[in-house]
Amino acid sequence: MQITFAGTGDGRGVPAVGCQCKLCDRARGEGGKNHRRRVSVIIRNGAETILFDTPASVGEMLNEKRIFEISAIFLSHKHYDHIAGITEFEYWSAKIPVYGNISVLGNFEITDRLYEQCKFHVLHDRESVKVGRIKVTPFDVSHKIPTFGLIFRYEDKRIVHFSDSGNTKLTDYQKLQVKQAQLVIFHTVAWDGGTDHIDIITVIKIAQRYPKTRFVITHIGHNASPHEELVEKLSPYKNITVAYDGMEVRI
Repeated sequence: MQITFAGTGDGRGVPAVGCQCKLCDRARGEGGKNHRRRVSVIIRNGAETILFDTPASVGEMLNEKRIFEISAIFLSHKHYDHIAGITEFEYWSAKIPVYGNISVLGNFEITDRLYEQCKFHVLHDRESVKVGRIKVTPFDVSHKIPTFGLIFRYEDKRIVHFSDSGNTKLTDYQKLQVKQAQLVIFHTVAWDGGTDHIDIITVIKIAQRYPKTRFVITHIGHNASPHEELVEKLSPYKNITVAYDGMEVRI
């Protein structure tokens, strides 16, 4: 399986509109790895292409990556930065299955055209669905509103994506998934995660307990350190990677 980090910023993205902090000014001037779209990932495995979350910039990203076929879309929760781009698929060339919890599917207006192009399915905690050869399992994470993380499995390969989780301690189920995974993704806005996102310090502690698992942090906010500083500060922890827009990982 291959995962592409299509966007790696928080709800505002970097640079954030109207913000004149040093990081946002730098991102405007230099671009590079400090320029972060709102968060989204693409999972590919042969003929299968899965899109997880649809931020407003999803159309630009799909055009840049020349992605013209999508097997399924999964939505983690109803916050605007994760679903605003769903309207792009009113004009998609083929019908697409769209999966999410009842909270997200019941909280955006479905136009007639979007309803014709997308087939909506309600997800339930730990009830798996198959997308081609990929088994996808949603699991509850702690956030302000009902939110799913996802487990992607193909044969003995496993990716666990926590998606806006504020959990400071993993449940027994989550510990088992992390232990069995080759890749685990956390959304971390900064060293201090606030009340609804896990912080980088907690991710370090988890990664130290599972040295054979690779961890990636994404959903990085403009109050975090610049990309190169984050990489340097996390360099002692060999199994933690700082994501950037366009980064690809294979397992």
